[in-house]
Amino acid sequence: MSYHRPARPRLSPTRNLLPGDLWCDRTPQCLGTVLGSCVALCLWDSQLRFGGMNHFILPTRPSNAEPSPRFGDVAIPQLIEAMLALGSSIGHLQAKLFGGGYVLRAGDPAVATGRRNVGLAVTELRRWRIPIVASRVSGTQGLVIRQCTDCGDVWVRPTGILDRRLQQAANPEDLSWFSGDHPAAPLAGHGEDGLPLPVHTRSATTEARWCETCTSSPLGWRRT
Repeated sequence: MSYHRPARPRLSPTRNLLPGDLWCDRTPQCLGTVLGSCVALCLWDSQLRFGGMNHFILPTRPSNAEPSPRFGDVAIPQLIEAMLALGSSIGHLQAKLFGGGYVLRAGDPAVATGRRNVGLAVTELRRWRIPIVASRVSGTQGLVIRQCTDCGDVWVRPTGILDRRLQQAANPEDLSWFSGDHPAAPLAGHGEDGLPLPVHTRSATTEARWCETCTSSPLGWRRT
């Protein structure tokens, strides 16, 4: 007797998110964005195997501004709530965090926008008790990222044309400006090169092979 395994739906071409954009859906999708001091939060449901991403510019919304996902304190709850509305539960969500670079190298880095963006993101994720399983934050490089919402992988490379090497990454667990009001979310360890160690983001029922969309990496990219 033979069994027929239904084919996985093919992903549509990469959907590029601009600053202030947010996307979340049960349909598999390849999401991409470019980051400097902005931050992108990638969420993935390890049981239902779908995900979403936001791209926010500033950490907090001014009191006189309309609610907008351009601000982290709006974008992060909106993305989490969108995942929950599509059937996720908090206990099945994993977070990957990118961006927050000191790319303009102007002013005091201790109060730079990128630093405050990352701090806000980590504080919010700890408040929601969502683990950060991989990250590439801070530094002086811009990043290009691509998330496959079908398997949870995120590809990352620097924006520079001449230098495709990724700088050493900051580990959010070691960044002293984060709020200690909430228990630390578990974080992936980093190797000697500063890159996040490999993270298993698939459910136990997934076949032991790479996602069809992620079988090979573009030149200069790293999988997280």
